[in-house]
Amino acid sequence: MLTRYASALKARSLLGRAEEVKVAYLSTYPPRECGIATFCEDLIHATGGDGAFPEQVVIAMEGGARYHRYSRPVVHVVDDRNDKDYQAAGEFINDSPADVVSIQHEFGIYGGVEGQGMYRFLSTIVKPVVTNLHTVLPEPNQKTRDMIRALAGKSERVMVMNPIASQILRRDYGVSLKKVSFINHGAPSPSAEPREAIKQRLGVGGKKVMCTFGLVGADKGLEYAIQALPRVLSRHPELVYLIVGETHPGAIRNGADEYRESLTRLIGELGVEDSVWFVNHYLTKDEIIGYLAASDIYITPYLNPHQICSGTLAYAVAAGKAIISTPYLHARFLLGGDRGLLVDFASAESISEAALGVLDAPGLQAELERRTRAYGRRLLWTEVGARYRNLLREVFRQLPRPRPGPPVLVPVAPLATTPSVASTTR
Repeated sequence: MLTRYASALKARSLLGRAEEVKVAYLSTYPPRECGIATFCEDLIHATGGDGAFPEQVVIAMEGGARYHRYSRPVVHVVDDRNDKDYQAAGEFINDSPADVVSIQHEFGIYGGVEGQGMYRFLSTIVKPVVTNLHTVLPEPNQKTRDMIRALAGKSERVMVMNPIASQILRRDYGVSLKKVSFINHGAPSPSAEPREAIKQRLGVGGKKVMCTFGLVGADKGLEYAIQALPRVLSRHPELVYLIVGETHPGAIRNGADEYRESLTRLIGELGVEDSVWFVNHYLTKDEIIGYLAASDIYITPYLNPHQICSGTLAYAVAAGKAIISTPYLHARFLLGGDRGLLVDFASAESISEAALGVLDAPGLQAELERRTRAYGRRLLWTEVGARYRNLLREVFRQLPRPRPGPPVLVPVAPLATTPSVASTTR
């Protein structure tokens, strides 16, 4: 089936315009429930907007016991635990009409930080490569540094979603800034439906709504937002805190959702059962837009100070929300210029003070919303997609194809430690 598909694409490509750019993505992809998968799907839709990207295809990463049923644009599947699959994927792309290869890189979806399979893919591929780095860790260990350097060395362009990441790549990985491009994380257009109408539809009419959405895990710091509630509710009993999203698959051990169970116990101990609502399933795009539109406060009390990118935070900024967040790296960038309220890590007291500041002063909420809405226009997929199209066209125009590349060597005796890395799904 895949051979027939490649032959058909080659035949169609002969009829295409000179400016058409055919992109092959190496990434997770829906129906896999993963933030990178959602990002890749949105990116494909956004870059296809002007008709110059007619044949975008995906080589989908799979792992673990669960495999998914894919349809177009997925044309090939890689088992992240099978090194030979990576070589086969590289050979498949080399034999396809793809002009450019886009790697959506996040630790954990390519077989771990060691990335032996990824090294094999990089050694095999001869088409021009651009790489999106969804995580850039400062002060990396040797394994992490080797992987990012290998990706950067093979790539014609490395894309980051936070300008702070550019400086980290130069300082800690030795990557030339001439190779690095910054493009914001994309976000959907906000709902035009009135906030109160959406609240009524969601069953929270007449209430003030604080919200967190995304895959739930222990690094989200949700317990500190919950611990802040008694003080906030004493002055604003109309507040309800919505924790929207299912538990991250990696956080479930032997069928037990220990973190969510600990949050449920904490809610009971604090007596705030009526004020905390769980929406425990993977969200559709329309659901995300709706819950954001209903929110008066969006909060990301995350605990990882090095988190370089948060898709959920980008969504909230684009939606024009009053935002409270801990100062992880993406929050420091997106909420700079007084676009949000930064609070201390792991501090219920700091969160309660910020929440009361917003709830006690409707004028402050309105001003924060105005500032995020103004900045958030540049995060909309219409804007972000156009920037990606321009960058991919630039790579397409400047390079001969195919272009053999030097082999990428697997580092000898990598370090034994593996960092714990947060995904952009959050």
